[in-house]
Amino acid sequence: MYTKIILTRGFMAEKKKVHLALDENTHIKAKVIAVLKNITLNEFFEKAIEDAIDKDKHILDKMKK
Repeated sequence: MYTKIILTRGFMAEKKKVHLALDENTHIKAKVIAVLKNITLNEFFEKAIEDAIDKDKHILDKMKK
C-alpha cells in the first residue's frame, strides 16, 4: 500500500509528491495519531520529516563546508 504525501519546506518551496511504502501497523498508528491531533496524515508526515531534518541539520551543514 502506498500513501501519497505532499512535502513543503519554507514558503517558497515547490510541493513535491512522494510515495512511501509503510507496513500496515505503522500506517494505522500514524493515522490514529493524526486523527487524535486533528490533522491530516499528510500533515503528520510532513511535520515528522521536517522535525527529522531539523534534528539532522548538522549533516547538511557539513556539506556546505
